[in-house]
Order: sequence, then structure tokens, then C-alpha cells
Amino acid sequence: MKRNSYSLGIIFLVCMLAVSGSRASLAKVSDDEAIWPQWRGPGGGGVSTEKSLPIEWSETKNVQWKTPIPGRGHSSPIIWGKRIFLTTSLEGPIVPGAKAVTHIRRGVEYRHPDSVGGDHSYTIKVLCLDRETGKILWEKTAYEGTVYDDRHRKNTFASATPVTDGRYLWALFDAEGLYCYDFDGNLVWKTSLGKFAKMGMGNGMSPVLYQNLVIVQCDQEDGGPGSFIAALNKLTGKEVWRVPRTQRKTWATPVLAQTPQRTELIASGGAKHMSSSKPLHKPT
Repeated sequence: MKRNSYSLGIIFLVCMLAVSGSRASLAKVSDDEAIWPQWRGPGGGGVSTEKSLPIEWSETKNVQWKTPIPGRGHSSPIIWGKRIFLTTSLEGPIVPGAKAVTHIRRGVEYRHPDSVGGDHSYTIKVLCLDRETGKILWEKTAYEGTVYDDRHRKNTFASATPVTDGRYLWALFDAEGLYCYDFDGNLVWKTSLGKFAKMGMGNGMSPVLYQNLVIVQCDQEDGGPGSFIAALNKLTGKEVWRVPRTQRKTWATPVLAQTPQRTELIASGGAKHMSSSKPLHKPT
């Protein structure tokens, strides 16, 4: 599961820059258009071409600003130009009668000893901050209510990193939905991908963009019943294609790979055959 600088309760987003003003680990379109648009950055490779980055920090050294963020989230902040986007989840009170979906393991009802949260209500939010000052520009509630499945006690319901194309933002919260916002925080569309679960361990897979598609890998439960990879039209949320899988629960984010013949989507999985790929084609 992904981790970042979030802590329990009220959390702080910290902007740490080199003294020279270098934008750490950002691809640059121009001086004003630094981008880190998705999980593991441009191309999903987790590689930056930045040089002379800071290697020391303290409460004050190489820190430009700090902003308190309510709730908990393991999603990575993403950046486009002067905007930072992130997600967070706020746990509410226990809801009488609420409980997570029942899990079956090897034919027997099963509940992981570290599963928690299915009996609470939650408020799941998407936030946009000014990269230069840390000021919260807007804060939107994507989902509010009870959740379909538990989470691991160390996980959150905001563990999938959003993705952006510089005009829109897509944020995934598994069974609680996929959401598209514009850069002003207006909800463009939302959709449900189904009531899939991961044995009470929570979410973590992040969406991927390819041309006009938002691609999601929705593996679930031991043995993989109902697992699939789907592509949705990024402007409408309409499903373009869906491929069933037999992989058991995973939290891996797919990777796009360009070969001499085509672009392939590489998706890891927890089965006898540990990986699969699918050629991608621009939807008509």
C-alpha cells in the first residue's frame, strides 16, 4: 500500500524546495507549467530529470510552506502548473447497523484481524492548493456516507492518487466511485464501477490516462471473482471497454509501455501468470 507524508488526524502538506528555487522532482513544460500529473509522475516511471535537489530538511530548512489538511490519505499529491491536487478521508461516527460486505476465503466466511472502518460514516474529499503559497483554493466532497468494505487499520479510504491532463482531474475511491472535476472544482461527472472489495484491506490502485481514456484496474477478493480492467471515456465517464481478470486482490497501478508496434497496458496480478498486457486503441 502506498505511503506518503500523511499522519493521523489533522495532517500537514509540506512543500520542500531547494534554496535555489528548483521544483523538486517535477517535469517542466515551462517555468510556470511544472507537472507531476499522476502516481509516480510523468509516464508512471517514478523518474525525474531534476538535478541539485535538496537532501536535508528540518522544521524550517528547505520548507517553503505548511498547510494543515483534515483527515487521512495515502494518495500522493499531484501537480500541474501552480496547482497541487490531493485527496483525504475523514472518519465520522459509528452508524448503527452499518457493516462491511461479507468476505469468503476458501469457502469460509472470513474477516481480517486488521480490518476496520465498515461501521463508520466517511467524508471523502478532493482538494486543490496553490503550489507557491499552500493556500487551499477549493475543497470538494466527492462522497459522504457509509462505505462498502472495510480498510486495513493502517490504510485509508483516500489511498488512490488522482490523475490530471491539465484541464480535468480524475479521482478514484473504489466502490465509492470515480469522479471527474475541472480545475475550478466543478464536478463534471461521477460514476460507479461496481461494489468490488479487497478482503477488507481497502483501496490503493490509481487511475491511468491514455488519450481519451481513464483506465482502472479493479482486482478484488481472493481468487479474483469479478476482477476486471476497464477504460472509461474521460470526458463523459461512459465505459468504453471492460476486460475480465482472474487475478486475486491487488493494489498495483497499471503501466503504459510504448513498443515499436503499439502502446500496451501492463497490469500485474496475483495469480499463476503474474502479468498481462492489452493493446490500446483510440476509441471511435
